[in-house]
Amino acid sequence: MAIVLAATAATQGSAKITSASTYYDRKEGFAYFSGNVFVDDGKYQLHADRAYVFMDGTNELKRIVAIGSVAMTNDARRAYGAKASYYREPGMVVLYAGDGVPAEVREEHPDGPRVVRGKKIKFWTESEQVEVLEAEISSPNRGGLGELKGMKEKIGK
Repeated sequence: MAIVLAATAATQGSAKITSASTYYDRKEGFAYFSGNVFVDDGKYQLHADRAYVFMDGTNELKRIVAIGSVAMTNDARRAYGAKASYYREPGMVVLYAGDGVPAEVREEHPDGPRVVRGKKIKFWTESEQVEVLEAEISSPNRGGLGELKGMKEKIGK
């Protein structure tokens, strides 16, 4: 089954959500998706085992909580975790580690991937700001100290 929801902060278009099984209560503004959940809003795609979707009275997306084998993608970035919460306002995603799975954001580059792992990662979809709790950061070396080591030395970490 597929459900199409009104505007998302990322695209101001619609988001299409599909899964093997869906429970939808329009009156309460709630939907539960389970089994091969896929969310596509044109800019971001999300896969998960199950998802809870909360909407306002006009069927506009407010929040998505995805649980189990969460993977998000857009262009060159990928994010993984045990759980993810997307908040339409302020356009923020929170990834959570759990069940032995770290929260991770990976950006591919020609010289190698840049990876941020942590217990909890918040990122804002429009500004691309990232906040990480218990961070582990890796970046490819480009000679000398490398970009990451130099950054760590500058900030004293």
